[in-house]
Amino acid sequence: MLGLGASYIHYDQNKHSYNIWTFRPIVMLSYNFLHGMNLRYSFELEDRASLIAMINDATIQTNSMEMTVGNPDLKPSRDIDQLLRLSYNSQRWSTYIDGFYRYCNKPNMAYYVRTSDDRFIYTQINQKELDLLRFTAYVSYWILPEKLQASAYGGMQRCFNYGNEYSHFYTSWFYVGSMTAYLGNFTLQGYIDNGNRFLEGEKKGYNGAYSTIRASYQYKDWQFSLSWSNPLVNKYKSNEAKILNRNLHKLTMVYDRTSGNQVSLGVSWRMSRGKKYQLAEKAINLRDTDDGIMK
Repeated sequence: MLGLGASYIHYDQNKHSYNIWTFRPIVMLSYNFLHGMNLRYSFELEDRASLIAMINDATIQTNSMEMTVGNPDLKPSRDIDQLLRLSYNSQRWSTYIDGFYRYCNKPNMAYYVRTSDDRFIYTQINQKELDLLRFTAYVSYWILPEKLQASAYGGMQRCFNYGNEYSHFYTSWFYVGSMTAYLGNFTLQGYIDNGNRFLEGEKKGYNGAYSTIRASYQYKDWQFSLSWSNPLVNKYKSNEAKILNRNLHKLTMVYDRTSGNQVSLGVSWRMSRGKKYQLAEKAINLRDTDDGIMK
């Protein structure tokens, strides 16, 4: 499979003009062999432009000690992603192992400057290089066909960050597990993960671990659900960020009391037309786990 995407960005501010084309070619090769086995390789190239706020020349006072300054000379970075995946699927099993590698040349990442009056300026410049290596494994099994399903996902990722004035490396492990039972019109679900850890530039980030128990009942086009998220956790840490700069040491932690030990009741109504299909939900993730790297 071959694909190509393109976009054009135009931005003017005072003496600065920003005009650039970005391209996104994709190549995917797939080969089926034996019974239920598949080997897939994909190659994707993507140019990434920073937010408008970071390519203008405006200065924003963040607090008494910090300010954010845009960089009109900032150029888009280029990501090259490669994925190799071996998978197997049968009536009761669904599993794969894969390896992912991202190479980013001249990434537009954070740069911190300490002023003479001991204040700190945050901006973005094109640094040297960013690399990401990730190995993952996934397995899903119908313990009772179309009734009880167990799934697990996990792996390791290694971040390599080469700045103009620093080098940072970080290894993290992750896992996700879920169990789903389909009992007529009732569905029972349990989910747990250990959060998401990553390193980009001089920022080491963590998105909090998450767990939930959910029960739902389907009546015609109506669905009623009851969920208990992060059970028995009264002080839920949703986010943590640490700056590793030699001139600036900063640790930010965000606690969300509304997300810990949270009980939710939901009611939804589905509008449908035409022929109806009964679908079995086979996705392992009940939430977005974007790693946030180079967005």
